[in-house]
Amino acid sequence: MRKRVMWIDIARGIAMLSMIVGHSLFQFAFSDVGRYIYAVHMPLFFILSGYLYREKTYEKELKGAAKNLLLPYLATSLIMIAVFFVAQLKSPWLVQNYPASFSDLVSAIFYGIGVGSKLPFPTYIYPIGALWLLMAMMVALQIFNLIIVATKNMSNKRFIRPFIIGILGILGKLTATFWLFPLSLNAALFALVFLYAGYLMREENILENISYVLVIIGLFAWIIAASNQMFQLAMVEAPDALLSIVGALGGSLVVVKFSQWIVKAKGVAKVLGKIGQFSIIVLCFHNIDLTFSMVPTMILSAGFTENIVLKIVIINLYRLIIPLLALLIVPKIPGVRSLFMNRQYPFLKRKPDLVAKKTS
Repeated sequence: MRKRVMWIDIARGIAMLSMIVGHSLFQFAFSDVGRYIYAVHMPLFFILSGYLYREKTYEKELKGAAKNLLLPYLATSLIMIAVFFVAQLKSPWLVQNYPASFSDLVSAIFYGIGVGSKLPFPTYIYPIGALWLLMAMMVALQIFNLIIVATKNMSNKRFIRPFIIGILGILGKLTATFWLFPLSLNAALFALVFLYAGYLMREENILENISYVLVIIGLFAWIIAASNQMFQLAMVEAPDALLSIVGALGGSLVVVKFSQWIVKAKGVAKVLGKIGQFSIIVLCFHNIDLTFSMVPTMILSAGFTENIVLKIVIINLYRLIIPLLALLIVPKIPGVRSLFMNRQYPFLKRKPDLVAKKTS
């Protein structure tokens, strides 16, 4: 198993916490805070995945994505189905009419997009919520691996690869204006740009040695992008796509450098590192809470204070409870942990290497 890099886990942890905050801003979602969060947090996951990418056969890449991304997606979907039926018992703590019916929930699971459907025909498909990230990552990695493998022996691959990825990114952006394809394909196509950026950063050894000049440039790019527009990768929505890419890359450099500084703060680094290491668990159980919990609405309507900012702070603190409890509990439950951490706890043990047998 590949040795974990602490600053990568910390960066993922920061991105995951930012996602939870971004989902809990309510009327402030399009505020300065919301724009700065959305400019970076989702692209960063793809940049780090591109940084960690290693060329594989098509079959191996597909198997890995199925075990590590599709499996937790389906496991969470089953839990959501169970919670849906519990909600029908008129629990005051759970939303009872979202999705509107069991068939709507199943459609959301199989269509796999993060926002309400945008289709060229009169049909509405409910969003699956934050789980779109797993689906988009799975699809994007298959396409990205295909491009890398297919062009590896080309002498001009440095030009061919960005050309193909650029075309696919443009296709994802343009089609998203009238049709959000199933399996979050639009977002996956656009996210190829971020995967490739992370891949190049690995090749050029950029992230390990980010200069202060590059951090300052990245910060300015992030500020300019977030000050001028809202970027939502789930629906590939940004008035200026190029600015969104520049802002995401710049902001990611800042977050990565900050993560490398935090490594020295042992206590904070340990907490953020765990959240990043188990980010799929945090994502999946946050999505269940995000979809069904009535608690945030109850906090907003409560009369203990008129200060809306204080209420949103409390909601954000509440939003941490379920995913962090899952982070602590799920890794300790045999079987269940294999659904969300199959890389660490596979259902099927790897067969011993024949060579190792002979030499033992």
